[in-house]
Amino acid sequence: MSLRSLKLILLSSAVLSLSGCAVVTKFYDAYFMAKYDSVEYALVNKIRSISELGVEDCKEQSKSKDNFEGMYFIAVELKNFTQYIPNNPDANKLAGNLVDLTKQGRDLYIKGNVSEGFCKMKLQQINRTSETAQKAIGAKPR
Repeated sequence: MSLRSLKLILLSSAVLSLSGCAVVTKFYDAYFMAKYDSVEYALVNKIRSISELGVEDCKEQSKSKDNFEGMYFIAVELKNFTQYIPNNPDANKLAGNLVDLTKQGRDLYIKGNVSEGFCKMKLQQINRTSETAQKAIGAKPR
């Protein structure tokens, strides 16, 4: 074995040992992460689509109330779907966030009239959160 080969092996070993835990953890997470699930993705997409299109309905209380009820139902369905999938806590956490946001909006409509401005702001917030969830779920290994 040449001196150059020996130096290369020692350098490689040093680099891997310094960042070894991070590398091993990354490979472990990638290997054991829950795989891409088209149902998760579809449910998040439904919430995002309703929140995007629902802005047009904010002037009408009954339509807005129906939109928030529908998003809340889908968010709960998503949370329940992701709950017991092994190695899937991130998707379940994202689903829980969507449940909280949609429930807040739904509960205000149950209590009474909601302003058009609140409706639009809450829908934009739900849209951003669902887009973030969609990106995370879409990035899972297939």
